[in-house]
Order: sequence, then structure tokens, then C-alpha cells
Amino acid sequence: MSRRPAIVLLLAALTLTAGCSFLAPNPDSYTATYEYRVGVDATATLEDVTVRVPLPRGGASDPAAFVPNGTVDGFDTGIVETTHGPMLELTADEFAVETRYYRYVEEDGLGRREEIDESTYDPSNPDHQKVSRRTVTVSVTRRATYPIETRTPIGTEPTFYPGATRDLTTCSLPNRGETTCFAYEAPIYLDYDTAADTNVSGHVTLHGSNEWFAGGWTGNSYTDRVGFDVAGPRSEWVIVNGTTEVGRGNYPSPER
Repeated sequence: MSRRPAIVLLLAALTLTAGCSFLAPNPDSYTATYEYRVGVDATATLEDVTVRVPLPRGGASDPAAFVPNGTVDGFDTGIVETTHGPMLELTADEFAVETRYYRYVEEDGLGRREEIDESTYDPSNPDHQKVSRRTVTVSVTRRATYPIETRTPIGTEPTFYPGATRDLTTCSLPNRGETTCFAYEAPIYLDYDTAADTNVSGHVTLHGSNEWFAGGWTGNSYTDRVGFDVAGPRSEWVIVNGTTEVGRGNYPSPER
């Protein structure tokens, strides 16, 4: 073999080796996390507020590890034992919702929204907007031991209401590969005074994920969600909808 073809073959082999090395998972990048997020939204002021929503349970995690510390955006937070297990309790003397007024302004081809005084608000002007709504979101992120089980997490990883009966359901996002979704009933506690036409909604989400770098960031995950949407004053347990999505992403998770 001439010297030139030998050099070409050597360069091709080196390029192929470098490419395979770049695409191989980097063990130093392996991470696993849980993110717990709670959101409450109201269209008018709530008085004497108590909201209890599920905490992650199961696996090696302590539910108390997901409780935010102290006061978050006007809510005092804590953990309380209930007939449905430990729950996150949010309390406030008042959850104030102030009406604000805005107008849309266009300058140099770019649009923006600016706040205006109530006296200049014109309901007949399509560029004017009246907003009576307040949203508060609380979140806690915890590192986990890699890898977490994202295909069959119930019983092995933290979830909401691990003892609930879960039935197969359609996933809200397009399925890919092993993605599967389950629906279940989820009790939450709502207690507050407000006007009869006030809408109160919210969500509770737990997202468990594995991530790694292999020529780019990738990974897999599971998500547990509970959502509610009610009207008027409440002082009761409410059964709302829960959904568990498992097996989203790329598999298998690489071994260390």
C-alpha cells in the first residue's frame, strides 16, 4: 500500500474514533433531580386562606425535604398530617388581588405593555386592558442519586398519592417511545372567604429527571401533576384530577 492511502485511512480512523468519543455519554455529566412546584391563581382577593396540597411521597425522599422554608410571596408554608398523608399547607390572612390597567404601545415596530392609571382606562379601546388576577408560584429543587427510575416510578420514587388507583389515559403531549400516562383522583383542601364569582385555580407538579451529555444534553423523566379550578368561597376537601406521566425521553439511562 502506498504511503498516501495509508495516511488517508489513518486520518479516517482517527476522525471516526473522535466522533464516537464525542457522542459517548460523559459520566461527569450524569445528574438526577426532583423539582416540586406549586402555583395558586385567583381573580379576586381571598381572606383567611388555607390551602393543602400533596407532597411527594415514596422512595428515599422525606416529604419534609420539599417544604419551602418560611414565608413565600405572602404565604406561610409548613407540613401538616392529614387523613390523606402529609401535605404542604399554605396559609395567609389575606391573598390580595389588585386590579391593574394597561395599554399596548408600539414603538419602532415593537410592541410593549405599560401600566396606566384607572382614570385613563377606556374599556372601548382595544389597546387597553384590565387585569384582575394574581398568581403565586413556589418551587423546591432537590438533587437525587443518579439514576432515578423514570419508567416505573410509582412505589420506587416520590410521587403524589402513591396508593391511589391509576388508570391509563391519553397523554397531553405527543407520545414518543415509552411515554405512558395515568389518571387518578386527588384530594386537596381549600378554605377561604371570597366573592361568589371569584375563580381560584392552581397546580402541583413533581418532575423527576435524569440528564447526561452525549454530544449534547439529553435525558429522561417522569412527571406527576395535580390541577384544580373552582369558583367562590370554599371550606372543604375537593377531589380534583391527577395525572402521572412516565417514560418520557431517551432510554436507557447510561450506567456509571
